[in-house]
Formats: sequence, structure tokens, C-alpha cells
Amino acid sequence: MRRLRSFRAEAASRQGRHVLLVALLLLLAAGSALASGAHSGIAGRVLEGPTCPVERVPPQPGCAPRPLEATLRIRRAGSSSRGQLVRSGADGRFRIALRPGVYVVQGLSRNGSPFPRPPGPRRVSVSPGRYTHMTVNYDTGIR
Repeated sequence: MRRLRSFRAEAASRQGRHVLLVALLLLLAAGSALASGAHSGIAGRVLEGPTCPVERVPPQPGCAPRPLEATLRIRRAGSSSRGQLVRSGADGRFRIALRPGVYVVQGLSRNGSPFPRPPGPRRVSVSPGRYTHMTVNYDTGIR
């Protein structure tokens, strides 16, 4: 009887250690995902405007800035690397996962054409656990 109690106590102790080990591994995996920037980055829209020769406030129907498919270069501020490219969809939206830090976002010219003209580079801060939202405005040249 004593052996049976001893065996049960030892089995319960092993089971408790296994549960503790699994919990520790889950915590490490969650911390690793957060540190890798899986839950932080930059998201936003790319728009082109003006779309009508004379702009009014509020814009006339059909004269509001339009979504634009474009390529953006994103690199860490102070880095000499080429960075990463992200392309906006037909709806102008883009999203890229990045580690927390300060980045430079640069719109690239489309097909070598001067218009729509991409904006100058912008510095963007990415905080841990969140996406920084931004709008990138290309200039159509319409005046």
C-alpha cells in the first residue's frame, strides 16, 4: 500500500513538471513572436490627388483622392540597406510586419513616369505590439 502511494505521488510530481514545462515553452514562444515584430509594423493607404483641375472644400463628388497601386521602400532609419519593398493593392492599402523602431518610408516612381509624383521620404516610429497607420499621398500634377 505504501508503494502504491509512493508511486502515485511520484506520478503526480512528474505530471506537474510536464505541465510546468509546457507552460514555460508557451511563454517563450509568445515572447519570441512579440520580439520578432509579428504584432507590429506599418499599415496604411496610398492615394493620388488632386484628381480635378480645381479643388473645392469639401471635394466635389468624383474629385476626392483615389487609391493607388504603388511600391514603397521601407528601411530602418540610419541604415544603408536597401530595405524592404511593399506594394499597395488596388484599394491602395498596404501592411508590413516590422520590429519596433524608427523607419523611413519612401514612395517609388511608377514605371519610370514622373506622374503621379511620389512624396518625399517620411520617418515613422513603430511601437511594440501595434501597427503604425499612415497615408502616403502621390501628386498627380493636376492644377
